[in-house]
Amino acid sequence: MNQMPTTKAMFGYDVIGSSANDDDKLDEVRAYAAKYVTEALDLAKVEVNDRTNYSPTGDGALACYPETSLPQLIDATYHLDGKLHGHNRRYLPPVRLRVSIHTGPVRISDEETFQRRTIELARGLDASTFKEIVRRMDRFAPSTVAVILSDQAYRVAVLGGYTERLRSHNFGDVEIANKEFNERCWVHVPGIDRERVRELSHPDPVIDKPTGARPTPPSTPGYFQGNSVGGDNSGSMVARFGESDRRP
Repeated sequence: MNQMPTTKAMFGYDVIGSSANDDDKLDEVRAYAAKYVTEALDLAKVEVNDRTNYSPTGDGALACYPETSLPQLIDATYHLDGKLHGHNRRYLPPVRLRVSIHTGPVRISDEETFQRRTIELARGLDASTFKEIVRRMDRFAPSTVAVILSDQAYRVAVLGGYTERLRSHNFGDVEIANKEFNERCWVHVPGIDRERVRELSHPDPVIDKPTGARPTPPSTPGYFQGNSVGGDNSGSMVARFGESDRRP
C-alpha cells in the first residue's frame, strides 16, 4: 500500500505581461520579481530555507513549504504588494505579479516531479478567468499583485482565522476551469472589494468591447449615425422649431 505523502503549502508566481518587455529587460524583470518575492516571504516570517520542490517556470517559480507556513504565504502577498508599489514608483519597466497558493499532499523530491497538487497550483496561476480579472482590472487601475487561493487553502488558513494581514472579506469567489482543473477559488486584488472581483470574473460588454468599436444604433426612429471630419457621429436627433419655423 502506498503511503500518502505529507501535506505541504504551495506557492507559485509569474510576471504579468513579461513578454511585453524588451528582450534586454526580461532578465532584469525576472530578477526583481524573485527578489521581491523573497523579501515579502521574509517579512511574513516564512523560512525560505525550508523550501522544497523548487521549480523555475521562466518568469516565475513554483515551490513547496511546510504546511504550517500556509497562513504566512498568504500574508506575504500583502507585503509583496507594498514592495512592488515601491519599485514601480521609481523604476521602469514595472513589475507586476500573479500569485497562486494551494495546499495538499506532495512527495518531496530534489528532482523535477509531475504531481497532481503541483499541477493544480499551476492551473490556478494560469487560468484564463484569473488572467481576465487582472486584464479587466487594468481598465480601472493597474494592479501590482493578484492572488488566487484554492478552496482548500482558503478554508484552512483564511476561514480558519490563521492569517493576520488578509481576511475573508478581501477575497471574492470565482469558478475556475483550466483543463482538468475545475474548482471554486478565491481571488484577491489589493484595493478591490470581493463584489468587484466577482464582477470582473464575468465578461462585460462595455469593458471587453474592442477599442474603436462603433456603438450599435438602436432600432428606434430619430437616430442618426454617420461620419464627419471630426470622426464618427451618433446619437438621437432632436429638433426644436420656433413659431416662425412651423409650417401652416
